[in-house]
Amino acid sequence: MIGILFATQMEAQPFLDRGELDGTVTVICGMGLEAARVATEELIEKNEITLVINAGVCGALINRIERGAVYRVSMVSTEHLKTGVNVGIGVGLKRLVSVDEPVFESGRKKELSKYGELVDMEGYAVARVCEAHSIPCILIKGVTDFGDGNGKADIQTHIASVSETVAEAVAGIVDGSSSSVTAERSAGSAHATELEAPSTLMQKLHSFTKIEHTLFSLPLLFAGAWLGAGRAMPPIATLLLIAFVGLGARTFGMAINRILDKNIDAKNPRTKNRELPSGKLSMAQAYGVALAGVLLYFLGCALLGTTVLKFSLVPLVPLALYSLLKRFTPLCHYGIGICLGLAPLGAFVAVTNSLAFTPEVVLLALFTFCWISGFDMIYALMDIDFDRANGVRSLPAALGSSGAQLVAAITHLVSFAALVLLWMSVGGTLSFMALLVSAGAFGAGYLQSIPVHVRFFPISAIAGIAGALVVLLG
Repeated sequence: MIGILFATQMEAQPFLDRGELDGTVTVICGMGLEAARVATEELIEKNEITLVINAGVCGALINRIERGAVYRVSMVSTEHLKTGVNVGIGVGLKRLVSVDEPVFESGRKKELSKYGELVDMEGYAVARVCEAHSIPCILIKGVTDFGDGNGKADIQTHIASVSETVAEAVAGIVDGSSSSVTAERSAGSAHATELEAPSTLMQKLHSFTKIEHTLFSLPLLFAGAWLGAGRAMPPIATLLLIAFVGLGARTFGMAINRILDKNIDAKNPRTKNRELPSGKLSMAQAYGVALAGVLLYFLGCALLGTTVLKFSLVPLVPLALYSLLKRFTPLCHYGIGICLGLAPLGAFVAVTNSLAFTPEVVLLALFTFCWISGFDMIYALMDIDFDRANGVRSLPAALGSSGAQLVAAITHLVSFAALVLLWMSVGGTLSFMALLVSAGAFGAGYLQSIPVHVRFFPISAIAGIAGALVVLLG
């Protein structure tokens, strides 16, 4: 079921005039963040919602925006809380700022334009509720005004025509998102219901494991393999097995982490809706995911050779135990660093069948260790108050925001120094360009105007991938 929210009847009417679409429910939530929050919660509680679309009109905060155009939103934040919610990735998407009061004054508009190109009064609340319930959210906004002294008149003049364009865009999204499900339901087939349950389970497992994040560790694995092959391309079969092992290791590590942290996650408002604390997945299912991951890991290790299999338990120990460190030490962030730092070393062993590590692969491991450790400290800034209140040990809880970011910066300086030494070893113009990209991403990790979760992902991923490319493009 797709839930569609409009703020006002006038914005919704052109869409409603098209007739009710199968598999959708449309709600008029009223203007304002609180009204949107309440309406979204009720929509999700009363219906089996798989996608939420928040559509309507908005103002433009920059003059380059075209009046009458309809934009999809990539990230939405609020006027007072600069933390944001990612709701889309793609070229041409815009950032949205949600406010409590309409914007019709140039000074306020200029300040808000630092954080987005569009402004509305509902989007953030809808996106935050959807994030809490792990439900995809799409924000579609049509521009009626430019947030200036003419704004009120412009809204009245253009709301009807812009709402027509918004309705057309929403209908296109709904048609593309639900056509296959609608066809099965309209046929009245009992088989349709049987197909939906595995799909829902797969969505939960996907959210639980976030398998796609494995893609961002593959370049580091391949860089270690490339160094092991004497700065050459290893056999494709070997690379595939290394990726196979990396997928298994990460799946196991993520599952064990979520299992061990279930009770902590249940208390934390940010994580209470994760699959285990919310009951969306059972503990048996979670252990099943962990078992599948570790079996995949051992199978790949066995196929890579006896040396890899012999030392295969070494990475599993920190993968299984690193999440426990937050119970004992604020230096817990270095635990995840150890887990990922072992990745390029393991790939090196997979290619060479030897523990005779070269200086280059040691530098790569040091870069990886410090890169992710520092960004994990930044990520923990989101939970500083919760950690202090519940005895969870982290550097932000122990040192405060500034102190933790200072330690993260020092850690990242070590990481970047290792990367510079790597570049000096492998050389190359393209490698140098990758070095600059990584430097830019490291710097962006400390921009306070960027929400913390964006600094952790995708900015941290950009820094890590670019670091691997310093080696691969050398």
